[in-house]
Amino acid sequence: MDGTFKSTAERVKSFKDDEDPLLVELLFHFGRYLLISCSRPGTQVANLQGIWNKDIEPAWDASPHLNINLEMNYWPSLSCNLSECQEPLFDLIASLAVNGSKTAKVNYEASGWVTHHVSDIWAKTSPEHGDPVWAVWPMGGAWLCTHLWEHYSFTMDKDFLENKAYPLLAGCASFLLDWLIEGHGGYLETNPSTSPEHSFIAPDGKTASISYSSAMDMAIIKEVFSAVISSAEVLGRSDSDFIKQIKKALSRLPPTKIARDGSIMEWAQDFEDPEVHHRHLSHLFGLFPGHTITIEKTPDLCKAAVNSLYKRGDNGPGWSATWKMALWARLHNSEHAYKLIGQLFNLVDPDHEIEFRGGLYGNLFAAHPPFQIDANFGFTAAIAEMLVQSTEHDLYLLPALPQEKWAEGCVKGLKARGNITVNICWKKGELHEACFWSKNENGLKRLHYRGTVTTVTLSHGNIYRFNKQLKCMKTCLLKEGTFI
Repeated sequence: MDGTFKSTAERVKSFKDDEDPLLVELLFHFGRYLLISCSRPGTQVANLQGIWNKDIEPAWDASPHLNINLEMNYWPSLSCNLSECQEPLFDLIASLAVNGSKTAKVNYEASGWVTHHVSDIWAKTSPEHGDPVWAVWPMGGAWLCTHLWEHYSFTMDKDFLENKAYPLLAGCASFLLDWLIEGHGGYLETNPSTSPEHSFIAPDGKTASISYSSAMDMAIIKEVFSAVISSAEVLGRSDSDFIKQIKKALSRLPPTKIARDGSIMEWAQDFEDPEVHHRHLSHLFGLFPGHTITIEKTPDLCKAAVNSLYKRGDNGPGWSATWKMALWARLHNSEHAYKLIGQLFNLVDPDHEIEFRGGLYGNLFAAHPPFQIDANFGFTAAIAEMLVQSTEHDLYLLPALPQEKWAEGCVKGLKARGNITVNICWKKGELHEACFWSKNENGLKRLHYRGTVTTVTLSHGNIYRFNKQLKCMKTCLLKEGTFI
């Protein structure tokens, strides 16, 4: 250090030269701070610009957009130990279910509830007037419902699952059952269907956006149906006729397909893509934030997801870059996840912006442009995903750590599924110590670190410390109020 001080803008500008990890840490914490600031119990949801809109007529009305933006706002809430910040989201979902039941009945003669891609403070659920490329998308409520099951899987709050989450999930699933129709090859299909805000070249050579059974539709429906089935198992309702109907429908959904060029097929047919560098990653929902594409269970689809990411390219607005960060992290590709971090640290002059180019303003708000807040939240969630990943039975330590760039470090207080709190320290790019504990009886958990796997039986109230060989070095009693 030369004793001089740099402004935040100067630090962002110089990141390409110094790659200051402290600036990455600052942006991570900034995302947590922003979510705490704009989404607390009793407030409205974090909308497109949070509480920082300065315009009387803001871009896109600063409304919650349900085809990525609102969901991304809440990605860091669970992994980054801010579960209470989701309460406004759950309040909105409950209101959407009331209004959405009318929309389902009037628009589709369907049961349950539905909402589309834009809502507002009055819980609007009807389709927006405009171009079908974004207006025809009755999957907004379904995507939001995946957050309900995720909240339970992280917190293990059975009262929440029984009294709030399950009724909303069941209502959403009821609509989806009515929305699905008999299709090709005996599969259940969605029709009409879009891949949000993206188009394709139809067989007649014209640009179109409406097809059937987009990859995203199917991935979201699989997540919702699986969540309903899992919830019913926890609540002792697995034998109901409704759950049997859900299980049957889930088995008839079409699989994720691989296109001729080796990428994930975005639509039900292998249409030509007129904009291969499109900002949305909708067809990769199953990889992140979903769970139907995984390294262990679907390696061929993971390879296709890699091809899809290379095909899309790295350019795009901030939220697109941070979604790509999380996707590369799920693929355990630290190099490419880190590359996108560097891309985000690009200083943007608010008076000379280029649309959909991304970057950061001098105050660390993410540029779209125009300004919207989701990329800040997406960044924080993606960093957490690089350090800890989890499933119901598995916990992955440092799955996408950039070993050379972040050779030394510690992280404290991240959360994993099963209500597990995780601390990790690493040295010379290698795991040094992992410490975790839970206030729930979680049974078996498989720990993963670079090909090494061990099984641990978790017990309520105990702290577990593991070394880089995943050998338990110490178990001690967790005292109330302890923070390690």
